[in-house]
Amino acid sequence: MLASFGAELLKIRKRPATWILALVWFILIVLFGYLFTYSFAANPPDRPEDQPPQVQQQEEAFNEQILNGLLPENLLENLFANGVFSLGAAIVLILGAMAAGSEYSWGTMKTSLTQRPGRLGMLSGKALALALFIVLFVLLGLAAGAMSSYTVALLEDASINWPPLEELAKAAGVGVLTFGAWGFLGFALGMLFRGTALAIGLGLAWALAVENTIALLPIESDWWESFRRLTLGENTSSVGSIFGSPNPSFSIPETLVEPERAAITLGLYVAVFAVVSLVLLLRRDVT
Repeated sequence: MLASFGAELLKIRKRPATWILALVWFILIVLFGYLFTYSFAANPPDRPEDQPPQVQQQEEAFNEQILNGLLPENLLENLFANGVFSLGAAIVLILGAMAAGSEYSWGTMKTSLTQRPGRLGMLSGKALALALFIVLFVLLGLAAGAMSSYTVALLEDASINWPPLEELAKAAGVGVLTFGAWGFLGFALGMLFRGTALAIGLGLAWALAVENTIALLPIESDWWESFRRLTLGENTSSVGSIFGSPNPSFSIPETLVEPERAAITLGLYVAVFAVVSLVLLLRRDVT
């Protein structure tokens, strides 16, 4: 298993797509988490000359609230409660699909197994390598958020107060659970479809279209709410609420699941996707 783990690390590390995904993830955090929001709040549009003073004060308070949310002391609320970290779900899904399906696309799965790692050993190596890169992507996201919030504090000449270390450690754990669930979904899809193209296509369709549609459908019934409580998207949003409520300025819907339950659900998803991947590899022909 260790030899397979080392080989998988080398493949993921040498693949240009890995570093492109990392760069895209970094840019997403900076742009959508901070730059666009800061530009809107720090440079509001020109007000009409006849605007009532009360309305002007409300707009100034609104912009001040947004700017305060971008400071280092609110780093975790902005990244997790406001859903910024959820933007990386599609990225790690692609990473997971590539980790599992590339051997099929390259036609090297059978060749790899002739080197005697065994199917279980090969899958374990792939899963561990993917898990390691998921951790690295989580740390990269936290670093991008920290850098951006520090820059906002300097621009606004505000005091710099970072969240406690235990909160940062909790954030890393929440990030790993979130990215782990989406990454291993892509991993299972790569094993299911024996390749990367269809796995990535259907995975992105689910993450970007189906999950959002499920969240927005105005269906009021107990069974529909119970179904939504089980979806990956809902649990991804809910687990971030452990760091606070979303900023009301962003009109983020209220979460349905308690953050502790969402964390357990995401952990179960990781386990289920890993088991499904194992069963698919052990029970089917590798070609």
